[in-house]
This record gives sequence, structure tokens and C-alpha cells, in this order.
Amino acid sequence: METVNKTRQTTEAELFSISQSRLDAMIECGTTTLEIKSGYGLTIEDELKILRVIRRLKRQNPCKIVATFLGAHAIPNGTTPETYAKMVTQEMIPAVHRARLAEFCDVFCEKGVFNPELSKQILRAASRNGLKPKIHADQFSDSQGARTANEAGAISADHLVHPESDELARMAETSVVPVLLPASSHSLLSTDYAPARDMLAEKLPVALGTDFSPSNWIIGQLTVAGVAARGLRMKAAEIIRAITINAARALGVEHNVGSIMKGKRADIVILKIPSYKWVGYTYGEKMMDKVLIEGKEVVREGKRVR
Repeated sequence: METVNKTRQTTEAELFSISQSRLDAMIECGTTTLEIKSGYGLTIEDELKILRVIRRLKRQNPCKIVATFLGAHAIPNGTTPETYAKMVTQEMIPAVHRARLAEFCDVFCEKGVFNPELSKQILRAASRNGLKPKIHADQFSDSQGARTANEAGAISADHLVHPESDELARMAETSVVPVLLPASSHSLLSTDYAPARDMLAEKLPVALGTDFSPSNWIIGQLTVAGVAARGLRMKAAEIIRAITINAARALGVEHNVGSIMKGKRADIVILKIPSYKWVGYTYGEKMMDKVLIEGKEVVREGKRVR
């Protein structure tokens, strides 16, 4: 809530300036497509403010940016989950839809925040308004988040530290992409990590994300790779798929980005390493050589060029 209060006090222009510098750093770390979520406004005005900043970033940068409305991120002071969920479904989601500011809608399904039923209500309202569903699932406990993701037809489920094993198996049928955020566990000083090996055994398209946030100041996916190799016991090839094609699947853009194929965007990252097995072995320091977006060089020798 401290971050929510600070975000409310920050002007749209200030938010854009702060975000632009962070986005430049992400591009220098090799990110060419990313998802940005709202969720630190928790009022209609402030959530729309964040989403407008995302829209401006999309228009002024070469990378592909996907916007996700996460108004259902926390419960504002002085209200209840039920009352706030009603505001999200009846007021916020229609306002986001009218302004065409987001492509996805996310909800934090967890004990003490939004239970499975409220989460499904929010995601159903989002679907009715043209926003595709995503979910924060089972981060701190088995909150039936994975089950809710399967039942709601979510494109992806984030965290999944404590999922039901049966629901993981169902994800192969429902096509929910598990997005694991090991840097979040690391930053929270937790020894609990998502069961990545179980997911890979189920042939699920495991994706990795930074979860860059106030509690997790990690910008680069190559740093995440280092954490994933240790905390999730993932191998280099699995990590590379998780930060490229599987990450693209989690955003529904795998037909345009995520692999080097004829007809896709020429988004290419060139690393200064002797083998792909260094992805995960190192934490990303001094690995970046060049980044191309749509064939145009935007990073040279690890530094942003324009």
C-alpha cells in the first residue's frame, strides 16, 4: 500500500519518465517483448493513469509491449474483497475496455486477497469486455489458483509456487502457460520455489518472468536465468525456451516473436559467451553484445543506441 500511495501521488509525466529509464535498462538486458501490468493505483483514475503511461511507452519504443490491467491486485484500505471486486467488475473493467488501454486482465487469487469465486467473477467480467484472462496463482499457499486458471481459461498463471498437482496435469489440456517467477522467491528470502521439474515432466510450456516490482528489483531475464538454474533446477535449454518462445505463448504472441523463423519479427539477441550453457550458469553480467528489434540494432556493445 505504500507503493500504491506513492503511485497515486506521482504525476503521469513523472511515471512515464521513471518507466522509460527502466525500459531502456530492460532493452539493454536483451528484452524485446514485455508485459507491463497496472495494479498500484486501485482506483479507476489511478489505474487508468498507469495504463495510459503504458500506452505512451508502447508508442515511443521499438520493443513490443503488452498491457495488462491488474486492478484486482490488492484490497484498498477501508473496503472488503467483495465490495472492491464489485467495483473492479462493474466500473474499472468497463472503463479500461472503453479506453482500449489493455489486452489482458489479471487477478491476485490468494488467501486474504481474492478467493477463487471472486477471481472467476472478475475474469468473466474481463472476458465479456474483450480482455483476455490471466491470474496470479498459488504464490503463498494452495489457494486453488491453478484450478481457477484452468476453469477460467486463463492464457497464463503466474507464480504457481504451491499448485495442486492434479491441476498442473490439467494445464496440458487447458493450454494455460505456467509463468514462473523465481526471482520473486529469491527477493522475498523464501526457500519455496515453483515445482518446475514437475511441470516440465508434464510437458508444460514453462515460461519465466522477472516479476520486476517494488519487492523484486530484477530487470533482466539473464539474471532470472541464473536464479532459475539454482532455485528451479532448470537446464540451459529449458531456460532459453522459457524466456523466448514459451514467454511469447504466455502473451499470445508466439506467432510473431519468440523464435527465429521466416515471417516473424527479427528480434535477435547476440551474447558474448562461448556456449548457450552459460545461460543460467552466469547471472548475465557483461554477456550482452547486440540487440536487434525488427532487424534494427537498438543495443550495441551492451549500450542502448537510437
